[in-house]
Amino acid sequence: MNHAFYLSKMPEALKTHIEAEAVYAPWLRRGETLDSIWGNSAIMETVYNQLSAREKKVLHFLVTSIGSEPFDWPKLEKLTSHVMSGAEAKVGFLLLLKKGLIYMFKKTWGEHVYVLAEDALAIWQQLILTADNKQALTRTTDTSIECVEQYNPGLASLLFQTLVFLDQNDMKLTKNGTLHKKQLQKWLDLLTIQDERFLGCSLKYAYADVYPVKLAVIMEFLFRLQLVEQRGEQLCLQEHEVKRWLSLSEREQNKQLYFIWKMVAFPGPAWLQHAVLLLERQHEDIWYAADDIPQWLRVQKIAPFDNEENVAGQELLDQLEQQWIHPLLAFGWMEKGFAGADGRDAVYRWRIQPIESQADRTIMEEEGFYVQPDFEVLVPPNVPFAIKWELSAFADLQKADLVSVYKLGKESLQRGLEKGLQLEELLLFLEKQSLYGIPENVRLTLEQWAKPFGKVKLSEVLLLRCEDAAVAEAVKKLPGCSDCLLEEIGGQAWIVRTDQLKLLTELLNKAGWMTGKLKLLADANPSEQREARISLVSMKPLEDGILTSNDTTAINYGPVHIADKGFIYSRHTFMYFEMEQKIPDVRDLFPDLQGIPQGWMKDYRTYHASTRREMVELAMEWKTTLQVRHNGHDHMIAPRKLQETRGTWSMTGLEQSKLQEMCLFPEDWQEMRIIVPGINDKY
Repeated sequence: MNHAFYLSKMPEALKTHIEAEAVYAPWLRRGETLDSIWGNSAIMETVYNQLSAREKKVLHFLVTSIGSEPFDWPKLEKLTSHVMSGAEAKVGFLLLLKKGLIYMFKKTWGEHVYVLAEDALAIWQQLILTADNKQALTRTTDTSIECVEQYNPGLASLLFQTLVFLDQNDMKLTKNGTLHKKQLQKWLDLLTIQDERFLGCSLKYAYADVYPVKLAVIMEFLFRLQLVEQRGEQLCLQEHEVKRWLSLSEREQNKQLYFIWKMVAFPGPAWLQHAVLLLERQHEDIWYAADDIPQWLRVQKIAPFDNEENVAGQELLDQLEQQWIHPLLAFGWMEKGFAGADGRDAVYRWRIQPIESQADRTIMEEEGFYVQPDFEVLVPPNVPFAIKWELSAFADLQKADLVSVYKLGKESLQRGLEKGLQLEELLLFLEKQSLYGIPENVRLTLEQWAKPFGKVKLSEVLLLRCEDAAVAEAVKKLPGCSDCLLEEIGGQAWIVRTDQLKLLTELLNKAGWMTGKLKLLADANPSEQREARISLVSMKPLEDGILTSNDTTAINYGPVHIADKGFIYSRHTFMYFEMEQKIPDVRDLFPDLQGIPQGWMKDYRTYHASTRREMVELAMEWKTTLQVRHNGHDHMIAPRKLQETRGTWSMTGLEQSKLQEMCLFPEDWQEMRIIVPGINDKY
C-alpha cells in the first residue's frame, strides 16, 4: 500500500500533528501536501539529511531488513540490538513515527503493528542504499538474444476483451454464488494467460474449487476497478466505471493495473521487495542481466545477504521469477530471454514499463482502422480502447494480435441494432474512424442486412388480464386507470405502463380487486431485463477528469477509483485496523522518569557500589546506556546482564563505539551516569 492509501485512513488529529513537524514547514508553506512531499524524492532527500543519526540508523534497518512488510516492535528491536541500545532504537523509531514516515495501527486487543509505505520504500532505496546504486543492472549488448515468450497482447487488452464478453453475455450466478459452467468455460476460453504463471504467488480467494487462478486474477482487477458488481443473481458491468476506464490510454491503464497487482502480490521478504523495486527503475525495451540482481542485493547487504553466509543467487532468482516475474510475463509487461555464448545467461526487459513516466516515452499518435472489402476491419495497436469498444458492438473479434482483426457480419450487426445502435450512427462511426472510408459493397450490404430490422418485434411486457368482459368493463371505468394502461389487447387485457405499475395496483386494490403478486408467464421477468449497452459515443466530458462515484470505500488514484477490497484475499489484516491517533511522547517510553534522582542523568561522578547497581538495573529496565569511565577512557555501554560473581557482581553489555561485548565489575569504573535518549543527550 502506498501513502495515498494510508493517508485516506489517517485521523485528522494525527495528520495535524505530523504537519506540525518542523522538517515539513518549508514545503507546506509552499502549498505542498504530505502526500506530495512524501512522493517527491528531492524533498525527501532534504528530509532525510535532517534526520538524527539514530533515526537514520533505525530507518536503514527498516529499509534493508523489513521493507514494507508489517512488523511489531520486538522484531525491530531484535534487528537493531547488536548496534544500539533498545532505548536508543525506540527513540529513533518514535521520531520516525512522529514524522509520519512509519504508520502505526492499533489491534483490537491494544497491541500495535507498524508498516512502511511501498512508495516510500522505493524512494528510500535510492536515497539510503549506496555502492553504485544508480547503475545497478548491466545493459546487455548481445544482439543474439533469444526471447522465450511469444507475442502477448497484454493485460489491458485482455481486460478489454473481458469487458466486451461481459457486455455481450448474461453472467447469471448459481444458488451457490458462482457462474454457470457454460458461461464460465466461455470466459476461460477467452483468457490466454496460464494458471502456472501464478503458482508462486500463493493466492487465496473464494470458490477456489470452481474458479481457476487466472479467472480469480481477472476478477481481482474487475472488482478493484469497480468495473463489475453483483446485482441480485447476476454479474453486471458498472456503466460509469467502464466509461471512466475505457477513456484512459493503454499506458495509463497499465499503470493502474500494475498498481493493483502490487497491492495483491507484492512479496513479503525485504530482498524480494528490493528486487522488485530495482526492476521498476529499469527502462523499457532494454535487456538486463538477471545475475546482476542478486549481486546488487549482496553489495547492498540486504537480507539474506546481510551476513557472511553464502547465499545461492540462482535459488533467489528462481524465487523472484516464481513470485513476481512470471505474472508480469503473463500480463505482457516483461519478457525473458537468453544471451551469452552458450545461450544460458538469463536476461529480462520491460516490454511495457507500467510506471515509467509518460514524459520519458515517445507519445504515439492515435490511429484509425481499415475497413476491407471482405468485411474485415484491421485495427492497428494505437487505436484507443474507446474506439474498439464501439466497434465491438457490431463486429466480432477474429484475431487479437499486434494488428487485431474484426469481422462485420449479419449476426454481429443485428447484435448492435438490438442494443440500440442506429444504422446511420453505425455507418457514420465507420466512416469517421476508417482511414480510407467504407468500401461501397460493405456499405450497401450493411444497409441490406439492417433493412428488415424493427419491422417485427418481440417484446416483454406487463399484462393486466381480466377474467371476463364484465370485469374488464368495470376496470376500464375506474378513475385514473386508463393513464396506467398502454394498449388494449382482445377486450379483456391491457399492456401496462411499467412506470405506473405501483399506481395501478393501488387503484385496483382500492376498488376491491385483489390483484395479488405479479405473476410471470413462462420465464419472462421484466425486472431482469439486461440494460442497454454502455456506449461511449454519448459520454459527457468528465468533471475535473473524474466521474463521480457513490462508492465511499474506493480511494481516488488519479483518473480511477480503486476499491479497498477485491476478489483475492489480502494476506495482510492490519489494513482493517484503526490507525493510532496519537504518537506517544519520548518521556512516555521511560516509566517513573520523574521518580528517579535527576543527578543520575545529569552528574557524571562516582557513586556508592549499591547505587551503581541500582543505576545498572534501571538502565537494563529502560534498555538504555550508561556512560562510564574505565582506565581513563569513556565508554557507552548498554548493559544486558547483571550477575553475581564471587561475592560481588558484574555488568555485561554492548560497548557502543566498538560494537563489542564488555564485562565490568563495579570497581572497574569510576564516574558514571545514565544516558536517556531524547532526554539528556543531543538528538
